[in-house]
Amino acid sequence: MGLNGFERFEVKTMEICANGVEHIYYPLLYKRFKNIDKQRNIRYAPNGKRAKLDIFTRADGKKKKPLFIYVHGGGWVSGVRGVRRFYCYNYVDKGYVSVNIDYDYALAATHPEHLRQIFKGIEYVLDRADELDIDTSRIVVAGESSGGFFAGFIGAIASHKELYDKLGIEFRYKDEFMPAACLLICGIYDPEKCAAIKFPFIGIYLRALVGQGRKDFSKMFTDEYNSLVAPLRYADGDYPPSFVIAGDKDPLRVQSETFAENLRAAGVDCDYFLCTGINGLHAAALDFSHGKSGKECFKRAFSFVDGKINPAAEKRAEI
Repeated sequence: MGLNGFERFEVKTMEICANGVEHIYYPLLYKRFKNIDKQRNIRYAPNGKRAKLDIFTRADGKKKKPLFIYVHGGGWVSGVRGVRRFYCYNYVDKGYVSVNIDYDYALAATHPEHLRQIFKGIEYVLDRADELDIDTSRIVVAGESSGGFFAGFIGAIASHKELYDKLGIEFRYKDEFMPAACLLICGIYDPEKCAAIKFPFIGIYLRALVGQGRKDFSKMFTDEYNSLVAPLRYADGDYPPSFVIAGDKDPLRVQSETFAENLRAAGVDCDYFLCTGINGLHAAALDFSHGKSGKECFKRAFSFVDGKINPAAEKRAEI
C-alpha cells in the first residue's frame, strides 16, 4: 500500500527538522584547509533531484592517489552533504582523492533505489579515474548512520556480486570494483531488528526506507526480503576489511557490535572502536575536533584504512 498521507507528512517533517539541526552543527565542524581543489555539486546522473557529488583533491605531484568515498547519513529522509565535506577534507590532507556522494531522500526513492543512485555516483568518478589520478585498486568506502548502511551494503555487494542483479544495480565496474576497506560509523545493518530499538523516530526512518506504512511494514520482512535489505547477512569471510565505530550512548550501538562480531568470527580483518564522552552520541565520531575520544577514533580509523591501501608503505607516525 505504501505510505499514506499522514506518514508522508511525518517523513517530510523529519527531513526539515533534521536538516535544520545539521545546519546548526556546520560551524562546529568548520575547519580551514589550504590548497584543496573543490569541485562541488557535480551532477552524476540526469535523473534524481539530489544525484550530485563533490570531488576534493590536491595537486601535489603524486601520480596516483587512493580514493575515499563518503556517503552521508540522515535516516534515509535527510542529510546535508556539505556538512560532511570537512570530514572528507581530512582525507585529502592525507593524500587521498575524496568524493562526497548525495542521493535522493525517501519519498523520492526507496530501497534499493538509493543504492542504484550511489553506484551511479561511484561509476561517474571511476570513469574519470585517469583524469583525477585515482588508483582504483585502493578505495575506501565510508558513511555514518544510514550512510553506514549504504557503505556497509557497498562492501556487501562488491564481495557478493550476485547482489548487483538481485538489487537491479547497473554498474560498469562490477567485475573489478572492490573496496580495500570500509569505514562504518554508527550504521544500521539489520533494519528489521532496528524496529525494536528505542531510537528516536526509528519507525519513521525504517518505514521511509522501504516505502511501507505501519500496517504493512512488518509483513515486508520475509527471509527473502531480509537478504536484500540487511548488509549483516553478508558479514562473512568474503567481506572487505572494516573499521566499525559505535557510540557508547547510541541506542543503535548493538548494530555495530553485532556487525563487527560477525566479521571477526568470519575471519575478516576488522577493528572496532567505541566512542565515549561527547563523541559517544549517535554518529558523533564525525566531530573529532571536539572530544578526546573522537580524536583517538579518527587516528585509529585512519591508521586502519590507510594500512589496507598502503600495506607495504611505512606507517605514518603522525596523523
